[in-house]
Amino acid sequence: MQRREIAPRADWQARIERVGLAYHSDGAPPTTGGGLWWHEGAYWEFSAAEIDVLDDATAELHARCLDAVDHVVNRAPALLRDRFALPDWFAQCVQASWRRGDPALMGRMDLSFDDATGRVSLLEYNADTPTLAIETAVAQWYWLQDVAPDADQFNALHEKLLARFGWLKSLIGDVGMHFAAYADQPEEWLHSTYFRDVAEQAGLPTRALDLAAIGWDGKRFVDEEGGHIRFLHKLYPWEWAREDGFGRALAGDVAGVLEPPWKALLSDKAILPTLHELFPDHAHILPARMGRMGGADAVEKPCLGREGANIRLFAQGRLAEETPGDYGAEEARFITQALAPLPARDGWNAVIGSWVVGSETAGIILREGRERIMRDASRVVPHLFR
Repeated sequence: MQRREIAPRADWQARIERVGLAYHSDGAPPTTGGGLWWHEGAYWEFSAAEIDVLDDATAELHARCLDAVDHVVNRAPALLRDRFALPDWFAQCVQASWRRGDPALMGRMDLSFDDATGRVSLLEYNADTPTLAIETAVAQWYWLQDVAPDADQFNALHEKLLARFGWLKSLIGDVGMHFAAYADQPEEWLHSTYFRDVAEQAGLPTRALDLAAIGWDGKRFVDEEGGHIRFLHKLYPWEWAREDGFGRALAGDVAGVLEPPWKALLSDKAILPTLHELFPDHAHILPARMGRMGGADAVEKPCLGREGANIRLFAQGRLAEETPGDYGAEEARFITQALAPLPARDGWNAVIGSWVVGSETAGIILREGRERIMRDASRVVPHLFR
């Protein structure tokens, strides 16, 4: 891997806004290399062989993650309560969802890549409400066409989503799907709009819906005009949904939901110790345990934490990095995972986001930061390979 600095396109803001990435700076003044979020003053270059390694590792990890879900649901259901802390009613919904084969749409793994040894390791799986899809499928693809049209990119996300929505249409016909996100949250709303656009390209009738406008008439979910919500794509995590008034109904069989309830297991970092217990010698699975254990080279993470909050990183026996956040309550569940080396160039560390659509690999996007813990403001950078 190589990190290369480059002059951004002169009109980069207008170009990425035209493809839906309007939140590139999140209100902050843009820098010379890009915005607070999207940055094209640098890119990461891979070899074709390195891309093959990442592709194979992602496919293998997704398969093992499905094995772990099946293990929890069918062979160790006590873990639903004891490790994942699910209330009984939601545990039953997760089991039913997995056993009836509720279809999933997509997920994004965060991977470390030790390019000195070629080892790829799973850091976590954003399997419930993953974003960075616009940055991956659209923004970095058009960047490549403008900047390095002779190079290639590991990026089939748009095409795989189009095919997946086409397959979903074959299951649900012309009933259509509502796409819901909070309208006052630009990143979530624009992602929901992108997914809806891809679904319509696949021939699926859709309707946009503010999450706050979803109603319940006692028997079914309805939109603001009283229309029946038969199938729902939500950018709203299951751990939030199960705490609100609609959670039990949403997890029931009254509407088809993307992502389905069983995805709640993969998006909970308690899946990481489960994976390690099932596959203790796996090349891509890091040692992990439940609880805050510290250690010589280890990372403590809240099981339901987001955006790099409340993480402690230990290196060579000392606390090297720590982040604040809202997930560090005394009763919160934590895991401790072995510290994996990140590729570092020019003082920048990179985490690779690797996409799965259905059960197929679909491309990568990178985030980089001066620290090893990526936060909500860690910038997104494009990639290519030759």
